[in-house]
Amino acid sequence: MLLLKEFIILALGLLVLGKSANLVVKNLIRIANLLRLSTFIVSFVVLGIATSTPEIFVGINSIGEKTPQLSLGNVIGASIVLLTLITGATALITGKVILDAAFTKKNLVIMNFVILMPVFLIYDGRISKFDSLLMLLAYGIYVISVYRERHILSHPIANHNHKSHIGKNIIILILGFIGLAYASRFAVHSAVNIASILKIPILILGILLFSLGTNLPEFIITFTSIRKGQKTIALGNVMGSAATNTLVIAAISFLQPFEILDFTTFIVSVFFLATTVISFSLFIKSKNEISRIEGVFLLSIYFFFVLFEVIGKLL
Repeated sequence: MLLLKEFIILALGLLVLGKSANLVVKNLIRIANLLRLSTFIVSFVVLGIATSTPEIFVGINSIGEKTPQLSLGNVIGASIVLLTLITGATALITGKVILDAAFTKKNLVIMNFVILMPVFLIYDGRISKFDSLLMLLAYGIYVISVYRERHILSHPIANHNHKSHIGKNIIILILGFIGLAYASRFAVHSAVNIASILKIPILILGILLFSLGTNLPEFIITFTSIRKGQKTIALGNVMGSAATNTLVIAAISFLQPFEILDFTTFIVSVFFLATTVISFSLFIKSKNEISRIEGVFLLSIYFFFVLFEVIGKLL
């Protein structure tokens, strides 16, 4: 009976997630059109931050539990999931994922630096407040750099009717974000309970379900935008979320600087994060898109990441 209840909650959570994602994508497109901005840029900044809500809450909870290093592990895994599993699956299903032309090679280099920055900074065994300020600065420069390359079709529309339309769309957009945040929380919680009832090993649960669960909004947004023919929103969301993970670590470490007592715990994750970023960038740099074959390669990186993490934890 308990198992049935959890399955019902999970199904309802996924249903609300889908409806919320639909609202977010639809109103994001409308706002971008009204402001004459590229949907990629809007999705990169707005969706990138909004769909990182689970990672933000994990970070806040880790401060409360005085274990901020847990947040570091979570965002490293989340970035790998974003750039391999989500992007790879999207390319495999749709044939290719297109990058908006507004995103330049310079932006790509800065993106790589921002995503890998926490890894560079933990090399000395700790992340200080100064380190957090460096990450905040890097993220700010990245967002400004991307914004400057945006497409503006004409001057933003400023008459009263369009302002009222934008206000309405923003309100619905916020409601969609709230739906994503709460629905993903209930869905992940139910999935954890189901795994516990079915006696799925906690090790497998932690590696697979937790990293996937915190990226549930990105999954739903990506496939909803693809279904609506908005492939640039899909990639903008993924890349924006990956960069926002550094912002999360910056905020957490500023509030509570922490030390890495055992760096070997992160070796596998760091190696696969670097491999992921390099592979993703090479694919994007070649022709501003990720093909189906390249998507399969990214999926294989995720498969080996999970395999090595499981083997490493079992030995």
